Amino acid sequence: MKQKPLVSQEDKEQFHMGFRVLKEDQHEFITYPANTSIRVWRSINEADSYAPHFHSAVEVLIPLEGELFSVIDKTEYCVKKGEVLIIPAGCTHSLRMELGSMRDLILFEMNNVFTLKEFGAFRQMTSRPIYLDMDHPMRQSVREKLMEVVDVHRSGKMLRNMHCYALLLEIYAQLGENYLATSATQTEVNAINRQLSGEDAFNRALDYVNENYMDDLTLDGLAAYAGFSRYTLSRMFRQHTGQTFTQCLNQRRVAMAQELLAGTRMPVTQVALQCGFNSIATFNRVFRDIRGCTPTQYRLIYDESQRK
Repeated sequence: MKQKPLVSQEDKEQFHMGFRVLKEDQHEFITYPANTSIRVWRSINEADSYAPHFHSAVEVLIPLEGELFSVIDKTEYCVKKGEVLIIPAGCTHSLRMELGSMRDLILFEMNNVFTLKEFGAFRQMTSRPIYLDMDHPMRQSVREKLMEVVDVHRSGKMLRNMHCYALLLEIYAQLGENYLATSATQTEVNAINRQLSGEDAFNRALDYVNENYMDDLTLDGLAAYAGFSRYTLSRMFRQHTGQTFTQCLNQRRVAMAQELLAGTRMPVTQVALQCGFNSIATFNRVFRDIRGCTPTQYRLIYDESQRK
């Protein structure tokens, strides 16, 4: 019996058009260039349309000519030349661009760079679309930084991923300061101050997870290390990251597994063990839940993208 290929011909054609795979449940899987977690697309003078979909990456739309139309949670945004729309990770959205338009599109993962404690305080801002129209005070400075991200990413220079994320952090710092000054309620400001003053201990716990993800970590063990009760630590994970302890741990493990799958020829079973998974079945299930494909499919997709 002929074995079904891991990646269909239709998927391969989609890779060729931009290395994106849209699954039946609207989950889009994205590959990235070697040693990066950022991708940039430029569409020039072409009608372009994407049905509703979501993905693990943050999506940034930068019209260079004409207009872009995106529907997010039943709200339609008409993004004009000079404006910017930032779509949060995991948010279902559609995209349409008319003939004669031109745009840059940036996709990037909210990876461990974005575990800084301030991001927990700005969850209200980062969990919603950020539309910088022509009247927004941050529009020009943010847009200039985003165009710098595009230029650095295209340069192909060493450490470009680091340079791009440094620029993205600066963008979010600017947006966060503006949010505090203009949009946050006093209740939010007070809550943010409480969060920031009490997060150092939690940050140590989060650092411990990031550094020891390959070990057999448990919520009880981490709580004992951090000096919290199990209940308090569980609540803090929800409060500061929007995820459970297990979800955060799995995100870290899968992120490392992606690097090993893409950068080495290490067997998948060995990748699973090195990243803290005690069974290949668990590794496959968790990886598929987070990335929309199995580890073996991810490696095949990645290899395919590098040959284009």
